[in-house]
Amino acid sequence: MTAQIAAARAATTPFWRRAIRRVAPADREGVIAWSLVAFAVLFNAWYVYPEAAITVPKVNDGALHVISLQRMVASIRSGQNPTDSWLPNVTTGYPLFHFYQHLPFLPPALFAAAFRGVGIATTYNWTTYLLLCAFPISIYWSMRRFGFPPITGALSALVAPVLATNGLFGFDDVSYVWIGYGLYTQLWAMVLVGPALAQGYRTLRDGGGYFFSVVLIAAVVLSHLVMAYITLVSLCVFVLLRPSGSEVWLRGKRLLLLLALVGVVTSYFLIPVLRDNAYLNRSVFEGQEKYDAFGYEWTLRALLGGRLFDYGRWRVLTVLVGVGVAVCAFRWRDERYRIPVAFGGLWLLMYFGRPTWGVLIGLATLNTDFYLHRLISGVHLGGIMLMGLALAVPWRWAFDRKRILFLAAPAAVTVLVLFPAYQERRDYLNRNEHFLTLSDNAARHEQAEIDGLKARLRSLPPGRVYAGLRANWGNTYRVGEVQMSPLLNSAGFDMIGWLFFPFSVNSDIQALFDERQQEQYNLFDIKYVVGPKDHAFPAFVKPIADFGRHRLYRVDTSGYFDLVGSDVTFTGDRNSFYPSVSKWLTSGLLLARQYPAVTFGSAPAGVTAFSLESSPNVLASMKFVAGPPRGTIASERVEDDLYVANVNVLRTSMLMLKETYVPGWHVYIDGVEKKTVMLMPSYVGVRVEPGAHQVRFEYRPDTYRSVLLAIGLVALPLIALGESKRMRVRRSRSQSATLAGERA
Repeated sequence: MTAQIAAARAATTPFWRRAIRRVAPADREGVIAWSLVAFAVLFNAWYVYPEAAITVPKVNDGALHVISLQRMVASIRSGQNPTDSWLPNVTTGYPLFHFYQHLPFLPPALFAAAFRGVGIATTYNWTTYLLLCAFPISIYWSMRRFGFPPITGALSALVAPVLATNGLFGFDDVSYVWIGYGLYTQLWAMVLVGPALAQGYRTLRDGGGYFFSVVLIAAVVLSHLVMAYITLVSLCVFVLLRPSGSEVWLRGKRLLLLLALVGVVTSYFLIPVLRDNAYLNRSVFEGQEKYDAFGYEWTLRALLGGRLFDYGRWRVLTVLVGVGVAVCAFRWRDERYRIPVAFGGLWLLMYFGRPTWGVLIGLATLNTDFYLHRLISGVHLGGIMLMGLALAVPWRWAFDRKRILFLAAPAAVTVLVLFPAYQERRDYLNRNEHFLTLSDNAARHEQAEIDGLKARLRSLPPGRVYAGLRANWGNTYRVGEVQMSPLLNSAGFDMIGWLFFPFSVNSDIQALFDERQQEQYNLFDIKYVVGPKDHAFPAFVKPIADFGRHRLYRVDTSGYFDLVGSDVTFTGDRNSFYPSVSKWLTSGLLLARQYPAVTFGSAPAGVTAFSLESSPNVLASMKFVAGPPRGTIASERVEDDLYVANVNVLRTSMLMLKETYVPGWHVYIDGVEKKTVMLMPSYVGVRVEPGAHQVRFEYRPDTYRSVLLAIGLVALPLIALGESKRMRVRRSRSQSATLAGERA
């Protein structure tokens, strides 16, 4: 009878309860934890899928990232250095990877180079999608590595996908998806920073795992410099988590060794950035708050008002952060619980920025051009950890009681608390899908016309293309939700007028382009214009052909090269550069074909130079005439890192290449290398004497960069070998001590 009753009860017991009962009590936490992580991953996998499935040109920073990925793929296929090549089709060219984190482009570039049948844009989209799906796993692994229980790590992973701000450049979806900002390199760093911090902490605490710590921290450095700063400063704080003097000293020594090893591995990137920092522009068009952040009053109001974690919904995550702080205070004697408070508190204080800390923040960052507003990433990561700790409290209570029925209570609390957040994120991602679909349908509707326009442009001689500025009709000239300028730029055309990034010193100048002035078309080598058929252009902008509602025009220019005069020199720094060039652009010197030389630093020996600060008065007082012809550009050839011109020079002049000047340019006249000069606005020039010449301009990274890269690559296996040997010695000593104890 008893067996029959038991069988009847088993038959009426729900399947899920029977399944849980089969799991040993000790294993239930792990099963539930991985189920929660899987839910977070699957949520992103489902709702972010349109990012991968719908290939539409980007309207945010993603456009630059796709173009950069295209360039890296081309570099790999042609055997060039993929970590420092010339990006020719954005803002009059720029060696983006010389100054910009490039590791996030390398894995997809290698994949696209190997599998030519997969489109580069498709590769980029799938990489973004997979990284967003992987973020909860990254958080779970990090929390476990810090030493927290599985359920705490899983609950932190569960909240990771549902942060919400009004576009504060943090860890929420708006930073990454199509209708957001497209912060691709930050996405890589977001996935890497948690593991790097957790592994680095273990190395500081235990003295082992240097190889994995170096790999992870170096990956963050090469993925995002702001995240690298957050990582390195946080490790310094981790040294102080145990206030014992001897422990601080021991951890401090381990930190110095760790930083030295990371420095060796990443020196090929960091040293050139520091050396050539003068050619890294600080845009006059970016809001000062990006560099200063917002001050403590705004930040605390935003935090308490839910705008840092819960914009546009109930403040559920914000409340969880507060509960998490209380949990850590209660468990303060356990070092693990000091980590989230120390980390989150540090970056909340740093996020106050320059309005609160003044010159002290400059001392902390060692750079006035540091994007302090991006430190919200540290606030978000600390908040995610604290939220997981808060949600884990009822789960720990239930696990301690062993019986399955007690698990229903924390499960209900978790669902009740997080359901509104997940619902709001679902609606946001559905809106992202709507605009993707809208643009995709519009592109399909006009595909024949757009394909015809692209084909005609590719058949014409090389030259830059103008399709409006963001500040004029170009912003409303769209296919669906995609402006024509980024649409053509993503297709590989050399565009002018769209500021995807501010790093080139020429980037701000192109925003001043006046489409009514013919000399400015020649200045930027705008040889082709694409615009709506009903838009009126000056007479010198001559129509070529119509493609549906789009019209292609041509303008006569000298091409990528020009023979010009340069009879005045200015010296100064980048902070004085934009006012000087903007004044020159509207002076008569452009019509007179006078392009002043500019030197960042002291003037060359024997050259009389004026300061850039005085340039408005100097330029106003100067009167130049164009004079007799200087010669002709017989032909030009344009490749990725190479520009070649055959010129017939009638009088001593400057041969100017209309590409951004940086120190990596090398110029050869008839095979003999000559010194380059920076000409306004920021072009590459070389002095040429009368006669017929072949002139070759080549961008080439310095040899020392390749040497440092080789040293870093060799250092990694040496670190692994050294640590392996150290571990063998440790085990041998431990075994010897054990044997000695047994004999005694």
